[in-house]
Amino acid sequence: MDNLNFIANIKRKNKRALEFVVDHYSSLVYKVIRGVLPASDCEAISEECMNDVFWLVWCNIDSFDETKGDFKSWIAAIAKYKAIDCRRKLYKQSQWVSFSDGTMYKEISTEEIVVTKENRKELMNAINDMKDEDREIFIRRYFLGEGIENIARAFSVDRNVVDKRLSRGRQYLKEKLVFGKGEML
Repeated sequence: MDNLNFIANIKRKNKRALEFVVDHYSSLVYKVIRGVLPASDCEAISEECMNDVFWLVWCNIDSFDETKGDFKSWIAAIAKYKAIDCRRKLYKQSQWVSFSDGTMYKEISTEEIVVTKENRKELMNAINDMKDEDREIFIRRYFLGEGIENIARAFSVDRNVVDKRLSRGRQYLKEKLVFGKGEML
């Protein structure tokens, strides 16, 4: 098993290919998950979320398109959205507990409302439709949490160029996902 054939082997449901993915991508998946989940939550939730990510890779490998991006970005996106699902579940559980003991819980953030509203599959399709360089910048910043300065260095461009591309990417997604459905902000 190697970097050249593991995707084809996962598609053939070779369990050794999944082991390869776990061995080579677990630290990335863990980093993405811990970036989304609150630091105060227990390790068991993060581990369960990681297991779910690898299960999703196993079950949905046919949706991975090598022409639209690399596997690392794809699995990082899966990890990000699975972690958001876990965070939402934690929020609902803690909200119920806090109401039952008579205390109020914090209001839902704008980010949580948007994430709840958006269809993740549509979002991923829209991101995959971006130009290659714009998509990579967008994924590095918003899915992997990479700093703008690091992204600018990686692409040998000025920070302002990265900022503009991110702004255009956000506008593109807003138009495609919100206005494309005939909704108003």
